[in-house]
Amino acid sequence: MRTVAMTEMVWKCFRCNLSFKDDQLAEMHKQISEHSVTKVKTIVA
Repeated sequence: MRTVAMTEMVWKCFRCNLSFKDDQLAEMHKQISEHSVTKVKTIVA
């Protein structure tokens, strides 16, 4: 049996270990916490 990994792009705050699917939420987190967020590819189950 072969499985295919599905991926999606999310915004990630590595300081808080939080991920955001919505770029507006990521921007809000960035403004409130003054942490940088990075767009990364993640595996979806």
